[in-house]
Amino acid sequence: MPVYYFSLVWVSICGIISNITSRQVKISDKVYENRSRLLIAVIAILPIIILAGFRTGVADTSAYIMNFEDYPNNLSTAYSMIFDGNRRDPGFLFISILIKQFISTDYTVWLSIIAVISGICVMIPLYKYSCNFGVSIFLFVATCQFIWMFNGIRQFLVASIIFGCTGLILRRRFIIYAIIVCLLSTIHTSALILLPAYFIVTGEPWDKRTILFICLIILTILFTSQFTGLLEDAVENTNYASSMEEFKATDDGTSIIRIIVESVPIIIAFMYRNRIQDKLTPIIKLSINMSLVASGLYIISKIARSGVMLGRLPIYFSMYNLILLPWLIKNIFDKEEKRLVYYLMIVCYIIFFYYQMVISWNGLEYASSILNIKYQTINIQR
Repeated sequence: MPVYYFSLVWVSICGIISNITSRQVKISDKVYENRSRLLIAVIAILPIIILAGFRTGVADTSAYIMNFEDYPNNLSTAYSMIFDGNRRDPGFLFISILIKQFISTDYTVWLSIIAVISGICVMIPLYKYSCNFGVSIFLFVATCQFIWMFNGIRQFLVASIIFGCTGLILRRRFIIYAIIVCLLSTIHTSALILLPAYFIVTGEPWDKRTILFICLIILTILFTSQFTGLLEDAVENTNYASSMEEFKATDDGTSIIRIIVESVPIIIAFMYRNRIQDKLTPIIKLSINMSLVASGLYIISKIARSGVMLGRLPIYFSMYNLILLPWLIKNIFDKEEKRLVYYLMIVCYIIFFYYQMVISWNGLEYASSILNIKYQTINIQR
């Protein structure tokens, strides 16, 4: 647990330094925003990458390590495994075998490469598009999204790469974007949700497409039992089938607290939509739509009692909250209000961090033989 506290303190300090040393860049005519220095952005994400890459025991890490050690270390003997029609992650297997054959058979090197790719792909859009990188990187840790780099690495590898491809969405390069999504779906098939979602998130905020999505959420709430049955039929032969069967008895969907926390940016954007209408930039329009989809999926996962399956899909969209929330605070509130909102935000997200890490996850263990660190979960009396 102390390593996670360290991560929060580290990004907070880097965030302060980032704001002090930031530079102004021109976004459009007469519009300037502060941007972090690249060196500070790299320094901020670096310890998280190191902790993720050097781990030996966090959640599902041991299972990933065992799988890696069982992988063949040459492509000639791996052909049948990669092209096995029943295999759910041929792309991930292919990448892993390439690393094992041409780089190293040490699983720490493998985990570190994945951590570097994931971390850099998160950092670059925040560095490039966030008007306050310090707040964005703080939120990345405080909302516990950084834990995906320690648990669920296949899906987060896909989500982070897609996040890194934000520029393709902004420039409407759908063909290239679709090819990348299809390739990434060989690592985690859930990535395919990004193809239909593209046509929702590229519209204007609160247009007909987003209203249609909101109607879908309402229909899901009204016809919960039918939707849940349809959901189970749809995933019967997919990656999620075994997970759903295993957790069906205990899965109560995404927690209400998580839904509230992740919905804060889109609620603020809706409440003040008239005030920000003339200030919207392409990245903020995209972020609003992404935030809406994320909140909608979280709500649906709660209604359908499917935290294992649907509750994991919003990670493809919720990272845009890291860009959206700082922009909303900057552009909605005046100087005095802004200062108060920042203080409230920091306090509330630290409380959520504590709740998620200590109460919900019992401290979340961490072990690293290289760093000589080992922390067990906390036993909490309930």
